Amino acid sequence: MEDARVLRKGRVITALGIVVVLLICVAAYFYFSAAPRKKPPPPAIPIAAVAVKLVDVPVYIDALATVTPTRSITVMTQVNGILSKVDFIEGQKVRAGQVIARIDSRALVAQLQQAQGTLVHDQAALANARVDLARYRQLIKAGSITQQTLDTQVATVRQDEGTVQSDAGNVNNLKVQVDYCTITSPVDGVVGLRLVDPGNYVTTTSTTGIAVITQLQPATLVYAVSEDYLGEIHQAMGRGAVPVYAYDRNKKTLLATGTLLALDNQVDTTTGTVKVKAIFRQSGDTLFPNQFVNARMQADTLKQVPVVPTAAIQRGSNGDFVFVVAPGNKVALRNVKSGPASGDNTAILDGGVKVGERIVTDGADKLDNGSLVRVMSR
Repeated sequence: MEDARVLRKGRVITALGIVVVLLICVAAYFYFSAAPRKKPPPPAIPIAAVAVKLVDVPVYIDALATVTPTRSITVMTQVNGILSKVDFIEGQKVRAGQVIARIDSRALVAQLQQAQGTLVHDQAALANARVDLARYRQLIKAGSITQQTLDTQVATVRQDEGTVQSDAGNVNNLKVQVDYCTITSPVDGVVGLRLVDPGNYVTTTSTTGIAVITQLQPATLVYAVSEDYLGEIHQAMGRGAVPVYAYDRNKKTLLATGTLLALDNQVDTTTGTVKVKAIFRQSGDTLFPNQFVNARMQADTLKQVPVVPTAAIQRGSNGDFVFVVAPGNKVALRNVKSGPASGDNTAILDGGVKVGERIVTDGADKLDNGSLVRVMSR
């Protein structure tokens, strides 16, 4: 009996011990679960960065421009007649003085021969009248003729001189008319499409013309810029020749390089712009009349200013800013004043960035002031 009692007592103690241990475990669980946990530090954000450098930055004024030919000439006939021959191929390059068309000149040549014959006849009559005048001057001294006869002969000579002069003018006029039957190019250029076919009767009153010749060299660009740039343009012109660059529509391919030629003499009040003309003396075949191109005029050059990649400049409510990688691989936000761009870089006119400081170029959208970063090697 005594042993059974001891055995039961031991079991009770063991059960109580287990309960106590369980209670301690439960209390410890709730205690440690309720205690605040320390958050691990945020991981460094991977970014790309480049150093600020000093370079010369050109200041450009961009505009959409139209290529205009130096001269565009509609070739017209100056005599009436049949267009007998066309001596050019459409689209052909021609030189000044090169024959491009011919008018049937047979009728004018016949008239010229007739006028030349009349001139010879009247020159002979004049020569005879002058001989008679010389004879009369001798006879008047001997008293063989009257003064009236001499005066009449003097008038006859002058009349014949007028006739000869008129005949000579008629001959020269017909020579010019015959020369007009051979039509030559007045300039070096390119002939357009033929406007009249051989065999047609052409007249001086026609407004169509035979062809249009366009002088391509030198080529010119005409474009409009805001009146706000007038001061910069005048200052640039005062320093010397102002470079102008012609790019294709994508602004990637340089077509030709020229210089500023002239400013218009007034501002267009409806648009607030002024027209500008640039000349390209050696443009080759890259600039075509009435072609649209992008004109880039270099108005100035900023000497040794800090530049950063354009991709590094962020836009915010307070203006432009960049992230600078500070010591300890933390970034600092700095407000900047952006200047002109040159290629993929933009000049910083104000903002306190220093040469050699690293500027975040990739990954800035994930950053805040003081963010921890990890610069990735490029």
